[in-house]
Amino acid sequence: MPFERLCLAFCLVFVSNCIAQNVTRSSHVWMITEENHSYEDVVGNSQMPYYNQLIDKYGLATQFYSDQHSSLPALMWLVAGAPVEPNNNTVSCNHPEDNVVRELLKQGYTWRSYQSNMPSAGFKGLYGGKGKTYYRRHNPLIDFTDVCPGTGQDKNSVPYSQMAKDFAHGDTVNYAYITPDAVEDGHSGSLLAADQWLQDNVPAILARPEFSGGGDGILFIVWDEGTLSTDRRCSDTVAVGCGGRTAALVIGPLVKPGYQSTITYHNENVLKTVCAAMALSPCPGAAQNAAPMADFFKSASSGGSSDSIVISTPGNGATIVGALHLIASASESKTVSQTQVWDNGVKLGVYGKQIDAVYNLSPGKHTTTVLDLDSSYRDIRKSSVTYTVESLVNGLQILSPTPNEVINMSTVHVVAQASESVPVSQMQVWDNGVKLGRYAGSNVNEYFSLAPGSHTLTVIDLDGNYNDLHQSSVFYSVQ
Repeated sequence: MPFERLCLAFCLVFVSNCIAQNVTRSSHVWMITEENHSYEDVVGNSQMPYYNQLIDKYGLATQFYSDQHSSLPALMWLVAGAPVEPNNNTVSCNHPEDNVVRELLKQGYTWRSYQSNMPSAGFKGLYGGKGKTYYRRHNPLIDFTDVCPGTGQDKNSVPYSQMAKDFAHGDTVNYAYITPDAVEDGHSGSLLAADQWLQDNVPAILARPEFSGGGDGILFIVWDEGTLSTDRRCSDTVAVGCGGRTAALVIGPLVKPGYQSTITYHNENVLKTVCAAMALSPCPGAAQNAAPMADFFKSASSGGSSDSIVISTPGNGATIVGALHLIASASESKTVSQTQVWDNGVKLGVYGKQIDAVYNLSPGKHTTTVLDLDSSYRDIRKSSVTYTVESLVNGLQILSPTPNEVINMSTVHVVAQASESVPVSQMQVWDNGVKLGRYAGSNVNEYFSLAPGSHTLTVIDLDGNYNDLHQSSVFYSVQ
């Protein structure tokens, strides 16, 4: 099945470009990892009734294959797009490779790793908790330099019991990585026990607002690898060399109900889907060039209505330095006459069903609300995000195009702004080493017709003596 594409319409204000939109945007992604069981062990198994109920209701990847055996490197593919650490007994955090935490933090997203039976936040031991059933090797996010002690990020690896407290205080994160303990995840316990844990815990996640009608929540339930001793499949035609066939689930209000994908996917495809949903760029490791699992998601061409307003960026709780880039979309079963953007009670603009706009907002706390209206101009629904804006000091931002963006048209919209301690006399725009233009002042908002292919855009700001102050570049492509 070809991947579905959604081209963002032109907006009248600030930023407009056409983006190949494969995956529903989301600022609420959850992942639960299970252990060491092949597809045939799980699908249709009477010992896993709840898992099979989820299969019937949401999406199942029927041709999903782990990249390799061995817990930690297999799980690393889900968060770093590479095996990274082969030693299941490591207690270090010295890996500098790119990983999902680094990319989340760059976008201002929040995260936690919720680990069942973990003794305490930031725990470094190989095993812990009652019966030593917390396994560090099942918690891959803590092995990167981004999460070492001293960064403050190590304290985002917390006991699973913390999740209920976070829910009670409204302190939910944008990305949550969840591991049941070794008895609960199928590693050392039965599949019946694993299924019971899911039945006891998944409903609380699916009761979150992001999983209700109009929400943008996405939950993956994935297995690190197939059965250790017998399953080394890489695909339905390659029997040896990988980690085996597993039963990966994709769950959420924007997932096609009861969908079963026949596309061959691997662990890095899950990471790519996370990157596409959360606008993370670059996507770590092999996930950068992997295909997202786009066929799971509803679209206008899939025959189903998603009935939602999705604010793709900024993420809830983000810190924005400089200008705000707002991307949102409305999808309803009824006619949408317009969308409106409000910030702290002030209307910022009126748009069609797709919003891609840039605003210069005052520093401080902001709550931005997007609402859509029907043909009689009555409100249908609304969605809000709260975030903090900080001033850009001595710097240069390129807001469009975005890094690694694929633009499906020859017209490229360039939006950039500079903020310096000295006056900015002009901005220069260069593309693949060719100057496209120079513009007085500290802002650029221009359209250029460019040839298909790979492009590097560079913007430079200059002082009153025409000395370079800063420059910034992005890589993108035109199709």
